Amino acid sequence: MPQNKRRKPIGVYVLIAGVAFLLTVLLSNIPTIRSVELDFRDFLFELRGPLEIEDSPIVLVAISEEADYEIPEKYPWPTNVYAKLIENLNKAGARVIVFDVIFDQPDQYDLKNDSLFAQAIADNKNVVLAGEILDEEVANSRQIELLFPQNILLDNGYASVGMVDVQSDEDGAIRSYSFGKNHDGKSYYKLGLEALAKFKDIPRDSIDELAASEDAYFKLGNYLIKKDAANSFIINYYGEEGYFPIYDLSNIIDDPEYTTRMESEAGFDMNTFDDPDFGEGLLYDGVFKDKIVIVGATMQVLKDFYKTPLPKIEVSASGSKRELPRPGYEIHAHAIQTILDGNYLSRQSAWSVLLFMGIGAVLLALLNWLYGAKWGVAIMLVLMGGYVFISIHMFLGMSLFLNVTSILLVLFLTETGAVGYQYFVEEKEKKRIQGMFSSYVSPKLVQQMVESGKEPQLGGEDTYMTAFFSDIESFSTFSEQLEPKQLVQLINDYLTSMTNILTDQGGTLDKYIGDAIVAFFGAPVPMEDHALRACISSQLMQKELVLLREKWARDGWPEIVTQMKNRMGMNTGEMVTGNMGSNRRFNYTMMGDNVNLAARCESGAKAFGVYTMVTESTKVEAEKHGDDCVFRYLDNIVVKGRTQPVKMYEIADLRSDADQELMDCIGLFEQGLEKYFNQEWDLAIQTFEKSSTLERHPNNPSLIFLNRCKQLKLDPPASDWDGVYVMKSK
Repeated sequence: MPQNKRRKPIGVYVLIAGVAFLLTVLLSNIPTIRSVELDFRDFLFELRGPLEIEDSPIVLVAISEEADYEIPEKYPWPTNVYAKLIENLNKAGARVIVFDVIFDQPDQYDLKNDSLFAQAIADNKNVVLAGEILDEEVANSRQIELLFPQNILLDNGYASVGMVDVQSDEDGAIRSYSFGKNHDGKSYYKLGLEALAKFKDIPRDSIDELAASEDAYFKLGNYLIKKDAANSFIINYYGEEGYFPIYDLSNIIDDPEYTTRMESEAGFDMNTFDDPDFGEGLLYDGVFKDKIVIVGATMQVLKDFYKTPLPKIEVSASGSKRELPRPGYEIHAHAIQTILDGNYLSRQSAWSVLLFMGIGAVLLALLNWLYGAKWGVAIMLVLMGGYVFISIHMFLGMSLFLNVTSILLVLFLTETGAVGYQYFVEEKEKKRIQGMFSSYVSPKLVQQMVESGKEPQLGGEDTYMTAFFSDIESFSTFSEQLEPKQLVQLINDYLTSMTNILTDQGGTLDKYIGDAIVAFFGAPVPMEDHALRACISSQLMQKELVLLREKWARDGWPEIVTQMKNRMGMNTGEMVTGNMGSNRRFNYTMMGDNVNLAARCESGAKAFGVYTMVTESTKVEAEKHGDDCVFRYLDNIVVKGRTQPVKMYEIADLRSDADQELMDCIGLFEQGLEKYFNQEWDLAIQTFEKSSTLERHPNNPSLIFLNRCKQLKLDPPASDWDGVYVMKSK
């Protein structure tokens, strides 16, 4: 055993373990921590992959955009469509037809359609309809609203009604399935349970009442459903969206008696339901025979989509990925399949989680006491990795979710406490030096100096990054109209707000030049998305300036202050960064031609009536890492001091805040630019006149180009004109 001459009292480490345990208990109830735990469980589903459903009796029928096109009436369709659906599904041998749609309103086309729908339900006696009990708090009182099918659909007594409400976790995902709700002393079961009851002919007296019970299982006929909570079980998702067979509603109702829009347009019948020689011939394929058919919405406009484990991943053209929410009717399908297979999932009990936490905290604290902090970190990582490994195999082998975040958190907090205690004296002196020098140079550079043990030297290196310049419009007027104390207060408010945004986005402040801000993104700490961060920062600054103007107006500042505007310019490219100055006094800064071009973007924005102008290199680099910003192409220009033209863009807004009027304006403006470069002056003038009416500012790019086109129409350019605009001033 290694000897530690400076070993601290063991009681301190036991205390550290106890504090870590208590902190973990408190932190584990924070939504963020719970969300991380849920994300890990979702990861386990992905690690496991899809499960076999070859013999599943479940088939899905989609109320889709395609169906909405094929059915002559727009959604909500006349209910005779559903009567036809029930009729044809029963012809195809369906055992149970389940509607994940609430038919609580009369048919808007003809009330006879509701009668046909009701008759189809009565004739076939195998339909389950959807209902919902809304329990909401309004004005400090609870209001209960029943959303049930129309009486005409229920009066015959042959339709069951199942609840379709959802219970989401903290992150909005659906992972559990309730058994139903009680109302006025009556149990209303969930849609999936009603479907199974009808599918297996389960008598009502063989289904447990929805009452608080300590039983570990919920009885549904011969099925014993393993509870996760008093009124729910965990859904074992078998695969991603579309894993169960899906058929479009329009193909099922398309028989000789029903004419779809395509058939009307084509002028002849193309019956996909019962024509074996054309289309799918669903009547003869046996796809619905003895099946539970769940009918639900996949139309985006109906918004019946939910986050779930095992999501379908959509990859955009730029390579970015996003998880697609799952249609609601698929949740019922996976819940039903879980019950049919008895493939239940369970969670670790709360008391065993606390026991594991206590053992882990004490064990790690004692190992730190024995071997020191350096070995303690390695031991912590081994314990964490081992526990995660066990958790994965417990899920894959026993369908059991072990709590991971609480165990990892208690280990982390224990090790953090041990390391903090053991190195307190050594770190105290280092922090004193760091605090002293951080008053003069960048804290990040001080940290690098402390870690390397070297003093900073003069010198620079080539860095691919984004330079940022910002300046207040017509600031000299502020100096003339405000008292010195007022001016200082104003600038301090402004620079503080702007700099906070800059640093929050990872930017490095180079310097202030009066009211101007000079900064860069991508150094001294490299970042891949430096251009995107710079662009986002510019828009956040513009929005912050709006809030500042409102504050200044409330505080009674003069109009010149409440109308303050600033301009920003950015460029991305190779620049020299490093410690520059004299041997006795220097600063971490940047220089180079690309830095100058960024400055020209800021000053040149005025010539185009915009407030943020960036080069093409910045736009291209930013869009590699996200589409957060809306860019508008402005011109191909030669800035003062350069000979090569550069394509310039405006950052019009953050995409999340951009409205349709802005997008229409940009679209018209770019059409005008196309006419402008083609020297179609009249068409360009007409287009810019239209876009100018949608611009946000009085002086704007549309008016700039409108005037330029009028001048060029009177005095056309030379025959070899390439459209490049040469700026005469900085």
